[in-house]
Amino acid sequence: MYDFDYHKPSSVADAVKLLSADPDARPISGGQTLLPALKHRLNRPTYLVDLSGIAELKGIKREGDKITIGAMTKHYEVENNAEIKSAIPALAFMAGHLGDVQVRNRGTIGGSVADNDPAADYPAA
Repeated sequence: MYDFDYHKPSSVADAVKLLSADPDARPISGGQTLLPALKHRLNRPTYLVDLSGIAELKGIKREGDKITIGAMTKHYEVENNAEIKSAIPALAFMAGHLGDVQVRNRGTIGGSVADNDPAADYPAA
C-alpha cells in the first residue's frame, strides 16, 4: 500500500468538506472493495475519509410506502430487516447471498453502490 492520511469525521458536512478539498481523497465504508484495491496498488488516495462514525448514514427507515437505506448500512442488516423482507424480498434475499459471512458483516450497501461496478450485486440487481 501507499502512504496516506486517515480522517474519521462525525458528520456528513465534515466528510463532504474533506472529500471536496482533494480529488484524490477517497471515502471508505466497509472497505471490502477499497482495501484490496489499495493492497494491489490500484488506487492511490492522498487520504481516506472513514464514514463509519457518521450515525446519520446508518440504518433503515420506512415512511409510508418509502424505505430509506443509509449508505453505511451493512449487508446483513439489509438481509435481516423485517421492512425490507416485507416490501422488497428480493433485495433481502440478494443481500443474504453476497460474498461470504465476513463480507456481509463488514460491507455496506453504500460502498457497493458507490464503487459503480456494473457487475456488483446491488447495481446488477
